[in-house]
Order: sequence, then C-alpha cells, then structure tokens
Amino acid sequence: MTLQRRLILAVLLAAPLAWLLTMAATYWSFAHEVNEFYDTNMVHMARQMRVAAPLMMSKAAPDPAASSERHGATDFGDLAVAIWQPDGRQLLATEGVSFPILGTDGFVNIKLNGQTWRIYYLSEPDSGARVAVGQRLGERNDLILTYVSGQILPWLIGLPVLIGLLILAVRKALRPVRALSMALERRMPDDARPLRIEDTPAELHPLIQAMNGLLVRVAAMIEQERRLTADAAHELRTPLAALKAQWNLARKTPEAQEREEAFESVDRGIARLERLVSQLLTMARLDSARQTLLSGIVDWRVVAEQAIADCLWLADRRDVELEVRWPPSPSDALPIVGDNEAMTILLKNLLENAIRYGAAHAVVRIIFAPNHIAVDDQGAGVSAEIMQRLGDRFFRAPGQAEPGSGLGLSISEHIAHSHGLSLRFENRSVDDGFGAGLRVLILRSRMAYQGWGRGANH
Repeated sequence: MTLQRRLILAVLLAAPLAWLLTMAATYWSFAHEVNEFYDTNMVHMARQMRVAAPLMMSKAAPDPAASSERHGATDFGDLAVAIWQPDGRQLLATEGVSFPILGTDGFVNIKLNGQTWRIYYLSEPDSGARVAVGQRLGERNDLILTYVSGQILPWLIGLPVLIGLLILAVRKALRPVRALSMALERRMPDDARPLRIEDTPAELHPLIQAMNGLLVRVAAMIEQERRLTADAAHELRTPLAALKAQWNLARKTPEAQEREEAFESVDRGIARLERLVSQLLTMARLDSARQTLLSGIVDWRVVAEQAIADCLWLADRRDVELEVRWPPSPSDALPIVGDNEAMTILLKNLLENAIRYGAAHAVVRIIFAPNHIAVDDQGAGVSAEIMQRLGDRFFRAPGQAEPGSGLGLSISEHIAHSHGLSLRFENRSVDDGFGAGLRVLILRSRMAYQGWGRGANH
C-alpha cells in the first residue's frame, strides 16, 4: 500500500471517528447544562412553595370536601407539585399526578404511569409540611435530542466536504515525493548530479541529502569498475599475446631445446598471468567493499609470520635474508584495531616489492615500533619522479627485470587507508649502518589513533 493510500485511509477512519466523538461530547455537554438548569429551577420552586405551605395550611378548611376541592387545582404541564400536611394529608397536588411521600430531602427518579419523573423533596421545619416538585424527564430528553439533531445535519453535510479537502491536501502534500520518484526513475545509473533540494518540504531535505550522497558513491563505484575493467583489459592483453606466441613457438618448433625454452617461457607467462589475475581480483574486492571489517586488535606477530611465510619462496630465489625487529614488548608494535587478513596482504605486498626490486643477495628488514612499521631494502632507491607515482594502479618503474603488474602497492595503500593508516616512501641513507635503499613506512594517522582508543575501551 502506498503512503498516499495509507494517509487517505487514515483520514477516512479518523474524520468519522472524530465526528462521532464530537457529537457525543456535544450531547453530554448540553445534557449536563439542561439538567443543571432544570434542577436549579426545581430547587427554587420547591423553596418558594415551602414558604407558602404554612399559609396554605392556616387557610385550609377542616372538612375533607373543601380540601378536596382545592386538591388538584394546580397544573404546570410537564411540571408537577405536591404539598403534604404533617399528618400526611395532601394539601396540594397537580391534577393527574400523584407523587409518593418520602421522608428524605433531595432528588430522586421515580417511574409513574410508565414515565420517569425527577422529583425534588423538601421539608418545612416549623410547620412540618412536606413539599415536592417533579418534572417528567422526557421533556428534558426531547429538548436535548432536538438540539443535537439540529447540530447533526450541518455536521453530516460538512463531513464529506472535510474528508474531500483532507484528501486533496494529502495529494498535494505528497506531490514532491512523486516528483522525486519520477526524477530518480528517469536518471541514468552513472548520473551523479545532485537532486534539487529547493522547493521541497523540509522533511524531505535529509532524505534528498542522503540520496545525493548515495548517487555520488554509486557513480564512484561505477567509475571504479570501468577503470578497473579498462586497466585489466589493457594489462591482460600483453601477457596473453606473449603467452599465445610462446605456445605457438613451442608447438611448431622441431628443436627439443628450443621447445623446452618455449615451454619455460609459457610457464613464466602463466605464473605472471596468475599473479596479475589474483591481484586484479583482490583490487576488485577492495574497491567493492564499503569498508574493511575491523574485527579486533591486529596481532602483528601472526601477520608477520604469515606474510614472511608467503614470501619465503621469492626470498630463496633472490637469495634475500629477511630480518624482523620487535620493540621490547611485541604487543606495543603499532597498536591498531583492524583485520589480520587484510594487514597480512598489505605487509606481504610490501615485502614482495622489497625482495623483487631491492638488491639480490641482500637483506630486507622489517622494523615494528609503537608508532610505525618500516620495511627496508638494500637496493638503489628510486628517483623523486618515480617516488611520486608509487602506489598508482598498474604503474611500474621502467627497466624492471622482475615480472609484476603494478598493483601490489596500490592494494596496500587501499588497505592502509581503510584502517586509517598511510604509506610513506623515502630513500634511506647509510647513516644507520644498514645501507642505502628504499624505506616504506606504515604510519598511524590521527583517525587510526582514535579508532584504536575506542577499540581498547571496548
């Protein structure tokens, strides 16, 4: 059910209910006023008759015949009165109405001749006479019903008009929502232009602002997918062509040695292609993920052991020794909340770059400190021009003999950023006794420090 239909249904239910409650309140209020008015008049009339009762008793004839002539001489229509002498004889009564004599003062409701009467009894203390003033309740009810009936007709006419106006108001109020829906329906998936927030109700502003942010993120993700697809197609074209050429050569050459060399080239090409595809899949997964899952405090011992184990085959091939330095307390090494698997990929990529592009027959050093992690090699370093492009997708420094795809540092920077970290590249001097080379620093930014504090508190 649409929001408009829900609101209209609410109006159709609420308006008649409000009408019924209003009529009930009107009936109750008017009935209370009418009863209070008539009761007050009855009390006043009874008090006046109580004053006149002793005079009527002194002038009354002693014989019953004379008394009976005066009995029933008064007729007030729907009102009736009665006066009794102290001995219980009736001194005055309305013709056709016979009230019972009661010993208590006040209002009582009594049924007489099939009709309900409201009677007020009052005593005269000096003479002992009793006075009663009564009224038929049907008169009061007729007056109340007449008044309420006069109010019902205008309300019955106005109720449909009110409902119609409310439905029109609901339709008009929801017009900006329909316009927003149509604008979104007509948009292309990659259209990141913000939705207009002008001329819209203030209640829709947070929704439109959230949608504008979502459109920007969706457009950015689409652009990332396009860029990744284009880059992947460009990078895969060269190894696939080389692999195809080497395979054709191996299949057609008659010489065994040349065929063996061609097969070795095919193996190297497959290995390079496998590494490239693996890194492309990793990059795609990181691009599509909203954020890295921060599951707990990073255990750098576990991360370092796994990353070094993954790089041992490459270190053996390049005859590179891996050295790890820890602070006095290993648990003090760059405390941060994050995901161990993601940090293993980051550190492994940095180690692979240091082993591949640093000096062969040398040492690669990992230094864990409370405020940073450093990966040092003993290579020739890089120029300032190349230093600025380190971390760009598919960028590889010219003249490299080692195979690669140029995605390792880009993946590492992506992981670091998702953890509030940053990578810094710098050429190291020989002052520390380790030798010159390139240093990659993993630094904890202010945001990462705050995240670590929150994680520790939890």
